[in-house]
Amino acid sequence: MLRIPMTPELSLRDAQHAILDRITLLAPENTPLPRALGRISAVSLKSTVPKPAFDQSTRDGYAVAAVPASVLGRNDLVSLRLAGEVAAGDLDRLTVRRGEAVRIMTGAMLPAGTKRVIPCEACREEERGRIAIPATAFGEPCRFIRKRGSTLAAGRVLVPQGRSIRPDHLLSLGENNYTDLPVFRQPRVTVLCTGSELVVPGTRARRGQKISGNSLLLGGLLAECGAESFNQGTVRDQVDDIAGALTAGLAARPRLILTTGGMGPGRYDLMEQVVERLGGIIIYRALQVRPGRATLFALLGNIPLFALPGPPPAVRLLFHELVAPALRKMQGRHRVYPRPLKARLTETVQIKKRGRLNLKGAVLSLEKDRLRARPAAATEAMNGILLLPASSRRFEKGTEVTAHLVGRAAALF
Repeated sequence: MLRIPMTPELSLRDAQHAILDRITLLAPENTPLPRALGRISAVSLKSTVPKPAFDQSTRDGYAVAAVPASVLGRNDLVSLRLAGEVAAGDLDRLTVRRGEAVRIMTGAMLPAGTKRVIPCEACREEERGRIAIPATAFGEPCRFIRKRGSTLAAGRVLVPQGRSIRPDHLLSLGENNYTDLPVFRQPRVTVLCTGSELVVPGTRARRGQKISGNSLLLGGLLAECGAESFNQGTVRDQVDDIAGALTAGLAARPRLILTTGGMGPGRYDLMEQVVERLGGIIIYRALQVRPGRATLFALLGNIPLFALPGPPPAVRLLFHELVAPALRKMQGRHRVYPRPLKARLTETVQIKKRGRLNLKGAVLSLEKDRLRARPAAATEAMNGILLLPASSRRFEKGTEVTAHLVGRAAALF
């Protein structure tokens, strides 16, 4: 193994930077518009046509031309000749002249010469094809015309580069005649769980064994990050078995490898030996974070390897803080790290030891325009992480702490 000198434990921030320095952007590909939801735009997508594409009416009524100045200020009715009708979708453009009115529907193209649209409820149709309109209507502000390009000019950015395609984007892109989009490729990730005591879900666990759900957890977390997971199952706590499984996984040409287990003090701290066996480079082997003391980041050739601890709470927390930013960078996301937020604790939080940054799964909620936080219960889905400083073991109710949103919300906020 190409070794690097034994380094002190890295802070969370230094570890994140060390990871991202070694992550490369994936190449873009074209995908059909209906399948682009959630993908990351590889270019800034701009409007190709103005919106609206033509001057149009916003009410059912009558399009009229200019009237003589003598009409303004009168309180009687002005009689105009009905010169035609235009409905939404009509392609032939009519012309309205002074002394005429054209019946028009909402969304229809304005006749040439139109100066204002008078709503139909203000008008009265007379005999012999004439329309009576109050003279006062000609002096009111012109509110019922939407000019070409007034909502959106051609060339305006609809989706910036590095942003996720949302349902509203599909609407606006479709309206601008996009049929396929250049998006960054989705990373393929190999997942391997290690542990001689582990059996897969659906298997009856014998005495001394336990059912492992880490592969399911990681599969869900990877899907939330827009990645495709390839589950290699579980292997025993043996260097040969782990190295063999990872060699097979590398043959599938993943862009990233995730393992759980095989870390920690003792004789079953195996992942460093596995990296040595495979000729990899270790970037760090411990963090000034709890959980995180027993974690490792390495390169197998040019493939990043995250070796996470086995306990699911640690897997979940370290995935969000270390792996998710790497996946976002691979896919060209505009925002890689979650935005630090300030939240007040709704209950007192006690931690076991101080001296390290403590990560704790949390439930965040907005109450009276203030962000509140509490630790997530064991069976509760968390939507945030508390970053509790190393200086204290006890954080009283009402204390303001730093928090991160996790999952899809983290990339959007």
